[in-house]
Amino acid sequence: MIRILILLLCFFSLSSKSFKFHPPSISQWYPRQNRCQTSRSRNCFREAPLFAHLVSFDLDDTIFPVAPVMNDANNALMRHLESIGCHTTQDDFQKTIKVIRAELTKEGKVMTYTDIRMRAIMLELEKYIAPSLISGEQILRSYNVWESNRHIAAEKYLYPDTIPMLEQIKRNHPEVIIAAITNGKGNPLKMKSICNYFDFCVSGEDKDVFPLRKPHEGIYKVALRRFEEVYKMKGKKLGTDICWIHIGDDLANDVGGSAKCGARSIWVDLEECYGQSASKRVANSVQPIWSSATEDELKARESMDQNAKLLMSKRVTNLSLIPIAIQEISHSATTKVTLDMNNQ
Repeated sequence: MIRILILLLCFFSLSSKSFKFHPPSISQWYPRQNRCQTSRSRNCFREAPLFAHLVSFDLDDTIFPVAPVMNDANNALMRHLESIGCHTTQDDFQKTIKVIRAELTKEGKVMTYTDIRMRAIMLELEKYIAPSLISGEQILRSYNVWESNRHIAAEKYLYPDTIPMLEQIKRNHPEVIIAAITNGKGNPLKMKSICNYFDFCVSGEDKDVFPLRKPHEGIYKVALRRFEEVYKMKGKKLGTDICWIHIGDDLANDVGGSAKCGARSIWVDLEECYGQSASKRVANSVQPIWSSATEDELKARESMDQNAKLLMSKRVTNLSLIPIAIQEISHSATTKVTLDMNNQ
């Protein structure tokens, strides 16, 4: 007992300058998700949400390979045109599309991909059928064959880990809104196997978007407005700050374009087995048969791609890594996007 008293006296006789007490940090006391429950502590801080409000996806070469999808859709169109007396080929059809795009570029005009394709159908029909016998209805019916087969093929070639990836995101973030943002005509809401995972789709062909398609900020601002509408329709309260993550394969269109609007971007740079073709769409190289991009367009994209790499939040090489990347981003303290609809 005497020894204990002596030790205590020695302890209290220590100089305050030589004695420093280092309490455990708040992160040691409380789990991450509960840190702000200690509101009386000076060290308490409020982090960014531990969940994502909006996760948006590109489609082509992100959740399915675009090359076989376009090939199937184009072959279906060729068969249909053959059945009505137009004996064109896929090569000739793509050449016609490229000529149309080059002429539009030269004239400083823009046209939706739908209108370009319909014009190409008309020009190919005129090679084999008298113009007086070609109707607008016939052209539209031919185009619809192409578009419907595009969705059939997209579902057929869906990457095998697309659905497990979407399911995991939903489990991790039950309140998340999942959207598609695409320049083309793909629409997951028209694909039975994945339609239930998506809340809305924004296309560069939409009337309130065109001609402001990716990488322009316009398409992303429209997506944010639709997100706000969907969120409120579900009876949820939406603050001014949200956690928004955009996911896509195209550096310029997806990474760079969304980052300019405040999104955290995940670059989907997949392994060879996925069959992506974005890396092959570069100037002075053989292009995929389905591509109608002009050489000038490809050259302009090269510097945009390099700049976009600096804005990338995460890079994944297979789709199973996307839920992990989303978790890491949403736990970051710098993921907030301020919604300012008045300026959009």
